[in-house]
Amino acid sequence: MNHFPERLKNARKMRGFSLQELSDVMNQAISKQDLNRLETGIKKPDSEIVSQLCSALNVTVDYFFRNPSVSLEQVEFRKLKKLPVREKEKVKSQTVEYLERYLELENLLGIDNELPFTPRAFKIKPGKEIEGISSAATTMREDILKIGSDPIFNIYELLEEKNIKVFRTEVDPSFSGMSTTIENKIGVIVYNDNNDLPIVRKRFTLLHELGHLFLDLTEFDEKHSEKLCDAFAGAMLLPEDKLMEYFGGRRETVYVKELRLIKSYFGISLLAIMYRAKALNLISEHYLKYFCIKYNQFFKKEEGEGYDGIEKSNRFIQLLIRAVAQEVISTTKAAALNNQILGDFREQYLDADKK
Repeated sequence: MNHFPERLKNARKMRGFSLQELSDVMNQAISKQDLNRLETGIKKPDSEIVSQLCSALNVTVDYFFRNPSVSLEQVEFRKLKKLPVREKEKVKSQTVEYLERYLELENLLGIDNELPFTPRAFKIKPGKEIEGISSAATTMREDILKIGSDPIFNIYELLEEKNIKVFRTEVDPSFSGMSTTIENKIGVIVYNDNNDLPIVRKRFTLLHELGHLFLDLTEFDEKHSEKLCDAFAGAMLLPEDKLMEYFGGRRETVYVKELRLIKSYFGISLLAIMYRAKALNLISEHYLKYFCIKYNQFFKKEEGEGYDGIEKSNRFIQLLIRAVAQEVISTTKAAALNNQILGDFREQYLDADKK
């Protein structure tokens, strides 16, 4: 129980509770003062206290006994400044706890979890941003992800298959996502799965954050770097040859109905298509500004519709079941790694005995 104080504090942050709120959830079974003593190590928990905390914080007993394997100091999360402090801590704690379980499982199975590319190694040079982003997207699609110019129907699953850890959270819609590396070899992307955010925005965020993992943007300030990662996401979602085929050359007019057709197939927002068209010199700056005005007035509200794709991955669960089937871990351990009680895990993921 040496790590209990730290684990308790992180579990509380994962739920977004203050000490008083946690006490209230527990109907004051443990006071705010005693919770503080538990978190500082002054007070030692007994089995009843641990059980009560597990129920209130929705974690398993195993959580409190698991040694921390991913420290916050190793993870430099970006773009959390839009969130209140408590929400920041919630996202950080949830992500680190998920990584602990995921990396432990991979290590037990002997799976290599390094990125398929050197982090932040693809140099983008000032004055050659357009060519650089185009080349980076082509390299990522063809050499790393090996998908050519096909639409990406499930970005989440594709990234996970390429050893990039993706964690979904639900916080205020003002936050889209963030990315980081651990020990400069394990890549992590976090995105906001809030229901108020259109799926096309979530897809864009996943690839925007992939840009931060892949691109060397050290010669640009933060604002310019964000724009370059936006351009990378657009190029990943809609390859140049495909958009050129749709547009047929430079345009003076673009119809929203044709944009909707592109969106329905490639899973990219109407606005992102137009920014991509501008980057490829298929429309003028003036026409893009005109479209942006119309978009904000009439079309932005429809972005939640028009694309039926699903972003999900079952890789973690598949690895859990594999580990149980190969007797690498017990069913009890698998349930703990999935933050479930044993009975629920068996019922949900394992075949019932047939007599």
